[in-house]
Amino acid sequence: MYTVVFGNSNYDPNCNTCTVPLINSTAMCMNSNLQHECVVVTFLLNKNKYTNPLAEKWEKDVFTKNLRDVNDVFDGESVKPISDSDTPLQQAVKNTYAKHPGMLPIEVNFMAERAIPDDLDLQNSQNAGVVVISYSLMFIYVSLAIGYVPSCLHSRFMVGMGGIFIVISSVLIAMGICCYMGLGMSMISSEVVPFLILAIGVDNMFIISRSERTVDSSVKDVVERIAKGLSNVGPSICTAAICEFLAFLVGVMTDIPALQSFCFVAAIAVLFDFIFQVTAFVAILTLDNKRIKDLRYDVILCMRAPEFKAPRKELIKRLFENYVTPLIVKRPVHIVVACIAVLLVGLGIAGTVSLTLGIDQRASVTTNSDIHKYFSAQENLVDAGPSSYLVFRDLNYTDKPTILNVFELLDVLSAQTETVQKPVYSWLKAFKMFTMESGDWSKICGTQGISAFPFNEQMRKFVNIKISSDCCLRYGICGEQFVKDIVFDSDGEVESTRFRFQHPPLRVQADYIRDLQATRYFVDKYDKKFKFTRKGELKYKDKDTDDARQVFAYSLFYVYFEQYHYIRGVLTQNILLAVAAVIFATQLITTMLAAFFVAATVFLTAFSLIGICYILNLIIGGYVIEYNAVFVVNIVMSCGLAVEFCVHLMIAFLRSRGTNVERVKAALNNMGSSILVGIGSTKFIGVIVLSFAPSTIFRLYYFRMYMSVIVLGLFYGLVALPITLIYIGPPHVLILVLLNPV
Repeated sequence: MYTVVFGNSNYDPNCNTCTVPLINSTAMCMNSNLQHECVVVTFLLNKNKYTNPLAEKWEKDVFTKNLRDVNDVFDGESVKPISDSDTPLQQAVKNTYAKHPGMLPIEVNFMAERAIPDDLDLQNSQNAGVVVISYSLMFIYVSLAIGYVPSCLHSRFMVGMGGIFIVISSVLIAMGICCYMGLGMSMISSEVVPFLILAIGVDNMFIISRSERTVDSSVKDVVERIAKGLSNVGPSICTAAICEFLAFLVGVMTDIPALQSFCFVAAIAVLFDFIFQVTAFVAILTLDNKRIKDLRYDVILCMRAPEFKAPRKELIKRLFENYVTPLIVKRPVHIVVACIAVLLVGLGIAGTVSLTLGIDQRASVTTNSDIHKYFSAQENLVDAGPSSYLVFRDLNYTDKPTILNVFELLDVLSAQTETVQKPVYSWLKAFKMFTMESGDWSKICGTQGISAFPFNEQMRKFVNIKISSDCCLRYGICGEQFVKDIVFDSDGEVESTRFRFQHPPLRVQADYIRDLQATRYFVDKYDKKFKFTRKGELKYKDKDTDDARQVFAYSLFYVYFEQYHYIRGVLTQNILLAVAAVIFATQLITTMLAAFFVAATVFLTAFSLIGICYILNLIIGGYVIEYNAVFVVNIVMSCGLAVEFCVHLMIAFLRSRGTNVERVKAALNNMGSSILVGIGSTKFIGVIVLSFAPSTIFRLYYFRMYMSVIVLGLFYGLVALPITLIYIGPPHVLILVLLNPV
């Protein structure tokens, strides 16, 4: 047991018999009645590469199990009766309460170091059912919508399943390459990448299959029809793939591991999905067209249709031609859309400024789990912050300027009362007393002639002073309490040391981030003053590497909040790099002006998503969406999806002839329904299921954000972009010269 802290403490105001002031006094008020609502006990385990598995097993099989058993003893305010199934610990607790009827029931809220990873595994298992239902519905919808149901001849269910198999294969190949290269797969990657690639792959499937249907009926040869259809949409599919591949590839350069993993897997998956779409899917579509030509039923190939019946015209395509397109080209609609776009940009600015950093701890864990209860109790009751450590390594403790810098850093940290609780527990002060031979304690502590010994021998003698010794009890020189804070190397020299301190109570994410940033600021500042190693060598040959650091601060929560030093910059960098990649890739096949329109649509989609998250936080309340790794990954993912919403329509507009209004109508009639059915409807069906996920983080960062991406993508891609093209659209161009314009 390392520390014991009482929380939410007060005293009995009716106790007035105490006349001796307690502050700065050794006297004790015997009549005071201190009251504490909770007590916090911290256990530190010996963990290294040899004992880690044993420590984790102890946390699970002993620590967690026993505390759960204790909680199971109580039923509200009463104690459960003794039963044969009770563990020895439960029997002991119940017997204690039976002997002391007046004892109040207790509740133990606890957190182990492995608690968060274990809770993530629990969330994955709980959300698995919802995710399976979500993808199953999308798969069924795609398989049915790509053809003409209920026609047995033109249903194309096997084409849809083949396309889904291609999407799954692309994701598995990307994950396999990631694992082969030794890159860790984050939970975010495994959840977001399939969603992204399914959206891209399904969109391409609809565009290719519908393009083949628009080929003139005079072309009878199946292969020629497929070739002509692919020649019409191939440029836009290729452009979109290059844009998405480059947009995700630049994200690999970021410093957030979860974002690096997502961007790498997404880039590889996009590449293979494109390759398979223009090869394997085209082959599947060719075989299916031959099946139709041979009058064989879909799925049941052994049965034939008695005669060929042309499929009906698609409902969504008719709706676009008769209602959506005529509505979009009307001037009053343009004014409304412009106002909505301005409002979304304004919300984006507000969201960029107002969204907070972090992620609510209770939102990130399973509701009513052990760790969720612990976080709630910590916020409501605990008046103590997390323990932290100041680690020094490779210092020369016999060098006076070095020691002065250490003391100065300790004093500076102690003075930061908003972020550090006094005192900073230092072995240096006790050691300095220990080495003073003239002190009253020299005989009892055995420090006569201590100066004749080298520093490392002095340290070994110091840490051997027992806590129970007279030296410790009478003079406070207790070296044994620092035995875990001083590390000797194989040569017996002091290699590294640490000093313990505690942060004040941290209630919300902003408190954690503030304390981390403030502590790191002062530590980094003083780290530059330590320029020599314990052997007198100049350490700062390379100041930018972590290996060159001689002092750093550490606490368990630092691991999770380190990213907030730079996460806003990473988000801005990735959006701008994605936009630059879109401009570069699009202008290779189209024109610079067209590339600018596509890039602007991508940027506005991602930027407006930030604003939508902000306004949803205000309207819905409760747990809110904040800046964190999941949020950044979703924003980068929205850049990739936004390309699909706009690039196909942009290229269709470029290849059309006539006035801008006529070209917009042709582009919408040609591509609008494919985009709506391929991405919008498919994703809507899958995402709506996520609203029923038991995990709060799923409902926040996946349901809310994914649904917002779909709505914004449809708005900017199918409404705002066509209206803009009516007024300032680029002129007609012949894409890839060899192809015939629409």
